[in-house]
Amino acid sequence: MLKEELETTAFLARIAVKEEEKEKYLKDLNYMFQYIEVLQEPDVTDVKPTTHVTELRNVWREDEVKPCPKETRDAMFKGAPETEGNFYKIKKVIEAE
Repeated sequence: MLKEELETTAFLARIAVKEEEKEKYLKDLNYMFQYIEVLQEPDVTDVKPTTHVTELRNVWREDEVKPCPKETRDAMFKGAPETEGNFYKIKKVIEAE
């Protein structure tokens, strides 16, 4: 990238670049462009496009309602201030009109 290109790009992007910063930015941008050229070197014509690095897929299953063991239920309700049947009992939060 040339200094004029940097100035034009900065102008179009409405970025104020100080004169002393231009050399640093030119060096960094040219390094990035060299890296892009390196990435474009390998022949990838026979490589299948991918969306993920691995072939792992999410496994979906239907939800199954199973009864909760009595010991688990008792442990859950043990710390509750108040219960009613198999439910926590709480104060009314929303007033209905």
